Amino acid sequence: MPTMDNMRYWPRLGIYVTRADAEAYIGKVGGTHTYADDDLDEFVPAPTLSPEALSVEVECLFDNPPIEAPEPSEEIKIMLAVLEFEEQRVPLIKKWIKEDGMDKKEAKDRFQVQMDVMVREALGLPEETEQETAHREKAAAIRAEIDARAVDENAEDSEE
Repeated sequence: MPTMDNMRYWPRLGIYVTRADAEAYIGKVGGTHTYADDDLDEFVPAPTLSPEALSVEVECLFDNPPIEAPEPSEEIKIMLAVLEFEEQRVPLIKKWIKEDGMDKKEAKDRFQVQMDVMVREALGLPEETEQETAHREKAAAIRAEIDARAVDENAEDSEE
């Protein structure tokens, strides 16, 4: 069981790892890799550290006292808040349906509006413009029309 005694913060990855985690990472990324270069139409070597260099780095991590992870930046804290909100999507929608008497569509729309606001703030984007609002509403209307057609087609198929 991993404990803080056998874990180290690895700045290269930005996470806490056990020695086994670090060695597994080295096994996956250490060595020679290539990528497709579209300009040359061929595979070219990707710059990577050798497994030996990564192993020395891991040994250094575990041979020395643990270091604390740095405090996350404000940008990371905002991203984490958005991710936490996203994880609560289903319970929140169910709560709004049960406690606020919303139907499913209203609750889902409310969640999406709140998520959009959080993402806009996280990215430093301005409020939605009139053009964006019109485009979003038009897309929703098209989606609703497609859904209605599908319901009609299914009803016709079931009558036959």
